[in-house]
Amino acid sequence: MEKEVNMPRQTNILVIDDDVARLKTLSAGLQDMGHRVTTAITGQEAVALFRKQPFNIVLAGVKLPDVSGREILETTKELNPEVAVIMITDRANLEAAVNAVAEGAYAYILKPEVMYELKTLINNALREQELLIRNRKLVDSLQRSNSSLEETNRALEQASRAKSDFLAKMSHELRTPLNVIIGFAELMLDRVPGEVNEEQRQCLDDILTSGRHLLGLINEVLDLSKVEAGKVELRLKNIALSEVVESVTSAMTAVLSQRRQNLDVDLDEGLPLVQADEARLRQVFFNLLSNASKFTLDGGELKIEASRRGNWCQVSVSDNGIGIKKEDFKPIFEPFYQADNSIARERKGTGLGLTLVKEIVEMHGGQIWVESEYGKGSSFIFTLPLVAASKTLS
Repeated sequence: MEKEVNMPRQTNILVIDDDVARLKTLSAGLQDMGHRVTTAITGQEAVALFRKQPFNIVLAGVKLPDVSGREILETTKELNPEVAVIMITDRANLEAAVNAVAEGAYAYILKPEVMYELKTLINNALREQELLIRNRKLVDSLQRSNSSLEETNRALEQASRAKSDFLAKMSHELRTPLNVIIGFAELMLDRVPGEVNEEQRQCLDDILTSGRHLLGLINEVLDLSKVEAGKVELRLKNIALSEVVESVTSAMTAVLSQRRQNLDVDLDEGLPLVQADEARLRQVFFNLLSNASKFTLDGGELKIEASRRGNWCQVSVSDNGIGIKKEDFKPIFEPFYQADNSIARERKGTGLGLTLVKEIVEMHGGQIWVESEYGKGSSFIFTLPLVAASKTLS
């Protein structure tokens, strides 16, 4: 059901006509409808009144002694574009009234005026006028909101850059002493300074494990902050994906063997070269494979697949592990996000690996997404530009 527009309690109407008798009749009828009515006999008198006070409706004869109704229309619209002008005409001047409507008048009414028809015209004009005013206010409000939003976004971007700069500097400062701690722990475990007993060895193992974990976190914070601050430049070159996959799987062999996990690799034959930063691409594969292994039970299955999709190479890293709930699909790529399950809590990571992976893939112009069925496994899928496509894009 259409919502009725609330009308003003009293409407200001200016009536312009050189026929004094008709002017009085119109004025009385409009006042009976509850409107405030002002009258004028000439165009000049009407313009003077219009400059002094606002009117919602103007009723003007097509022909006046000193000016035409068209001139009245132009002047009123210039002073107040929202005013509704209704032309009063006889059949002899009907064409002039029709032309006035084409030039911006709201409507025309034939003499002798029928009051109920005039009432309908005025009410309709007021409704449209109110809707136009509301629409203008809404547009103004949206423009102010957009301007405020743009300012907020600029402030957020500036704050984000400042945060990334701070994290980058802080991470760099933390790595130096932490590497010293890790180094001395390794020396003591190797008995370089002298013998250590079993209890001391256990403590040193804890120091070394925690130190390496913290160093991994700091390195990922440093990488992510550099990417977000725009301080990472990709060293793009033409790369055979099979060579990158082979080197990463070789580095992961010890971890997978320890947990009796099998890794299957299925790359399309004749897959074209991709254009990528080899070191960053290795980082993507290593993070995705490490995650797949971490959240897959001992003896599980992992798989890397790659195929051509038009001008893109589509890569997936899959597992038959614990899977991911649908509500976690989007936030899983956010910094420090940790899935809420027992295995995730037991094998907690930094919470930055997938965020960094997403940033690196998008820096290459690709996309990354996850497909998963909770309890049955997950697939992280990403795209990279093929060499021919990257030349076209550039």
